[in-house]
Amino acid sequence: MLDMPYVRRAAALAAEDAIAIGRRLAELTDKAVTRVTLAKKIATWLNDNLADTAMREVLMVGVPADDEDDTDTEAEQELSVARDRIARVLAMLDAKHANGGLSLVETKAREVAAIRLYGAGAAPKKFARLEAQQVDGVLRGQYRFAGAGQTGRMTSKGAQVQNLTRDVLGEDGAAEGPLVAAIAKGCDYATLTAADPVDMPAARKLALIVRPAIVAEPGKLFAWSDWSMIEARLTPWLAASLGGEKILDIFRANDRDPTRADNYVIAAADVFHKDVCRITRPERQIGKVVILACGFGGGVGALMDMALSYHIHLEPAEAKRIVDARRAANPWAVEFWGAHRDGESFGLWGAAMQAWELPGQITTAGRLAFIFRDDYLGGTLFMALPSGRLLTYPRPRWRDVDVLDKDGKPTGEKKTEMSIRRAHGRAKFWHGTLCENAVSGTAADILRATAMRIETDPALAFMPIRMTTHDEIVCEVDAARADEAKAILRREMLTLPGWAEGLPLQSEESVCARYTKSKIALSRKIGT
Repeated sequence: MLDMPYVRRAAALAAEDAIAIGRRLAELTDKAVTRVTLAKKIATWLNDNLADTAMREVLMVGVPADDEDDTDTEAEQELSVARDRIARVLAMLDAKHANGGLSLVETKAREVAAIRLYGAGAAPKKFARLEAQQVDGVLRGQYRFAGAGQTGRMTSKGAQVQNLTRDVLGEDGAAEGPLVAAIAKGCDYATLTAADPVDMPAARKLALIVRPAIVAEPGKLFAWSDWSMIEARLTPWLAASLGGEKILDIFRANDRDPTRADNYVIAAADVFHKDVCRITRPERQIGKVVILACGFGGGVGALMDMALSYHIHLEPAEAKRIVDARRAANPWAVEFWGAHRDGESFGLWGAAMQAWELPGQITTAGRLAFIFRDDYLGGTLFMALPSGRLLTYPRPRWRDVDVLDKDGKPTGEKKTEMSIRRAHGRAKFWHGTLCENAVSGTAADILRATAMRIETDPALAFMPIRMTTHDEIVCEVDAARADEAKAILRREMLTLPGWAEGLPLQSEESVCARYTKSKIALSRKIGT
């Protein structure tokens, strides 16, 4: 259910903020920009006021060549403040700010960039959506079973409860409780803007406190459990190789003794060529980004994009060094992704292409199997997951496609690319598709098996499942039985389906009256 006084007041504050940020933009830009939706004007103002060439180039669609003769090129340059671009500029300004190097104009530009990034986002508007979607304070019908058609994972609709930000307000969520309580009591806009962290845009603050709008019924608590690093565990497990098993042994050792270096620390040590004992907290964050971004074969672009989501700016050269270091330290992953070329065929891609070339024959890669049936949907490649469930890839074809620049525009060149039928069009098909789909699909199978055991066991009827969020199960229980439910959840989360033998799982359980990621609130159990 929802905390309706809180939701209604937060929705009103979000609407008030939409007007206030227009006024603030006008102040910062001398009325050159008056609304956060004026993307072209914001891009032009930033381009005109940022002295750093690298920052300006981030905003440029198609950076001019160095030998361009037209002296008026920059005036005609197409600019963009698409979310990834503005996030990169803001990350660069934040890094410079941390080193105490921002000028007055750059300080204004940093605030303008932050307003554009967070004020134009959808997250603050979720309060209005929650209010519109609820009936008698309860959200219903918010999920699509197997909504992710390629992998079968459940997706959400309406208020999009599966897409709530995981970031928290303040260190460990310390600022969340006071602000949530103030809004629930009907605080004014000035209180919102003055709340900690004081230098954070109001829109960003609101985006970070949507999650605690979801509350348990009076006298009850939420008890939930989240698998720890399940995708990073599944990838080496699916590979079923000696190198993959060594990665799983690291997980097993850390599960037994959490004081040991985890995989994020070890990944960071590989990247920075340092002993694991000397890895700092920011360096560990880089290790986490590397594992998440590069686990499915992603390269420089994937790493830079993922780093931005963690507010980390990487230069292309540094990103390439990190990707190369990651792959050199994990040859098992490169072998698992595979290849099919010039007389060599191995891994996922090799097995998939061999199956496509030899209809009716089964090929394997690690714990996965492939077969191509030319009599199904005009020819379909199937990938069998360890559970036995099949993922389908209709009409795989090699086709000539346009080579696109970094802005998604054709360069005039062509390349040959494998693609599959998707909806009314086609989608690129490569080893990264197979790896990501195999991992996501297997995680979905484990989630379903766990949820089914909980929901069908009469002894667990006291702890009905209220939500699932990717790799998390949320139950609602009487407050007096919360600790009991927490222990049962852990037991069930660590119980493997028969087909998943050898997969090391770990989970983290929480109990709270509000649905939150704030460590401060979770330590108090009763909510914020």
